[in-house]
Formats: sequence, structure tokens, C-alpha cells
Amino acid sequence: MTAHSTLVSPQLFIASTWLAARIDHALPVFRHMAEQWELAVTEPNEALQIELESGVVIVAQQGDGTSVRIEGFDASGLQMIRDLLTSQFILHDLNPIWDGEFSGQRPGNQSLATVADVQRISSSYTRITVEGADLARFASGGLHFRLLFGPKGAPWPTTDTNGVTVWPGGATAWHRPVYTVRRITKHGLQHRLEFDVFLHDGGRVTTWTQTAKMGDEIALVGPGGDAKPKLADWMGFVGDETALPALARMLADLPTSTQGEAVIFVPKEDDIQPMPHPAGVKLRWELRDTGHTMIDALTSLVIPQVARRVFFAGELQEAQAARQVLLDRGLSKREFMAATYWTRDKDQNRTLSD
Repeated sequence: MTAHSTLVSPQLFIASTWLAARIDHALPVFRHMAEQWELAVTEPNEALQIELESGVVIVAQQGDGTSVRIEGFDASGLQMIRDLLTSQFILHDLNPIWDGEFSGQRPGNQSLATVADVQRISSSYTRITVEGADLARFASGGLHFRLLFGPKGAPWPTTDTNGVTVWPGGATAWHRPVYTVRRITKHGLQHRLEFDVFLHDGGRVTTWTQTAKMGDEIALVGPGGDAKPKLADWMGFVGDETALPALARMLADLPTSTQGEAVIFVPKEDDIQPMPHPAGVKLRWELRDTGHTMIDALTSLVIPQVARRVFFAGELQEAQAARQVLLDRGLSKREFMAATYWTRDKDQNRTLSD
């Protein structure tokens, strides 16, 4: 495998490589990736193009092998796609050599920040504010990002000579929980980013919030996930305490003409937060001790026969049940998303990503 020279573009961040695999052998691999991740695929000019939130991947025949070109919409998107593709290629015994010189650099989707404030805002949530010069990109793109917690004493990840992220101690040794950006503000040359942590026993980030202090360094990776929920005339939302920050962003970003209903579950009454939303969207809060379940709330939604979309987020088994409920109610798979934000272990204990 040989590297191809980087193509410079004022709008895109480019990387390319050549795979020693015939195009008829490579294309099924890429089609499977796209299907697995529910990505749009087109085939212009005898090439295969896969569309991601952060860029596109173009696959074409070149000689007796296959060329792969990434067009990232920014440096973060390029890094994410290159890391993702490389991990998949290795599973198929392909070792790409991406163009460029990268050794020892900070990954394009990683930013360093320092803790600026830690505030307990309710019984179940702590709000963290971090500050840094490289946080502006989190104001657009996906709603989410990952915090990085590595092995004790490990340095932050860097890139290898191939531009791929290297995780000191191995990727599995790093804890990378997902959080939602609540707000970003500019302070001089710095930006401040706020996010809320749902507190629960045994959570690694919960423990971190108890000792975090001003000036502590933290690394963020992202942004990721959809920039905004896919919109429809009628929008339905059902989420638990782990989904509250994401639902807050989604509701605030809805067009003012949107109709719909949102149900949010929280443990305590003081966890109820001000949540801007369109006047046509009915917002209902449910306390956990009322006996009502997430599926009860989903079933109670009056979903009209108009352009519609439902977003559900909660525990793994609840999300699986929600998918079936919505399909049974006649919604197509394009009309809803049922996301898993946490899982319950065999002893019925809560196991979150954090």
C-alpha cells in the first residue's frame, strides 16, 4: 500500500490512501459499514460515496487496487473518519497508509481545556464549566462530545505517523463517556463550555466531579452525533434523567411552529429545570417514584397522522421495547429514533457510560 499526496482545499480537510484489495472485494466491505451505521450511499461516476455527519468517504478503483478519499468538513471530522476507517480496515487485514506527516500531533478532534467552575445545580445534577482556546467548534456540529479519562499518569493521546490516534496504555484502558453541550460562551480569547453530569453511585465521572477544581486539565473529543434532531411538523420526545441535557438542546432548537409533546423523567422534584420550547410542544415532567414507566409515557403520546418524528432515550431494554411499540403503532423506522443511554446489569443495578 502506498500513500497519495494530500489535496489542499479551502473548504475541506482531505486524506487519501490506496488499499491492496480489488474493488469488487472492497466495495462489499464499505457497503456493509454504511448499512451497519445507517449511512447514505450514492454511486456517482463508478465510485462509491458514503455520507457521514462529519464528511464523506469516496471509494473508487485505482489500478489493481482501491483508492479511498476522506473529505472531512473540518479537522475534527477528518480525524474521526480516519480513525474509524482504519479500525475497520485492520479487521479485514488491510493496513492503510494515509498521506501526510502526523507523528506526535494532537488528534484533530481533541481539545484541551481547564475546569472553570463546578456547581451542584440539583439533587441529581452537577454542572461543569470548562474553558479553553480550542472549544469554539463545539458550538456547531454534533450535540455531544466525549471526556477522556486515561490510565493513571498516562499522557493525552497523540497521532502516529499514519495520522491515527494512539491511546497510551491501549484504547480499552481509556474511559470516554459521552456528554451534551448545554451552552458555549466566549470570554476574551477563550470559550467556556457547560455540560451537566447526572450523578449516580459508582460513576467515574460522578467521583471526578467531587474532586474537580478550577485549573484542572481535561481533554474533550468531538463534537459528535446529530447537530439537530431530524425535524417534522409534529415532534414527540420521551427521555429519562440521562437524556435530560440532550432533550434540553433539542427542544430549544425546534422551530417555533413545531407541534408535539415531550415527557422527561427525573428522580427528584428539584431536578426539574427551566426548558425553553415552542408553545405548541407540551412539556410534561414525571418523577421516578410515581410508578409510571418510560414505555407508559411513550404509549400515552397522541401521535397524529402527519409528518412526525419521535425521539426516545433511556435504558437499553427500554429502548428496545420502545422500538417495537413505535413500529406496532405504525411508525416507520425513519420516523423515530430509540437511543440507548445506559444499561442495567444482571443485578438490576444502573450501569451508565460514565
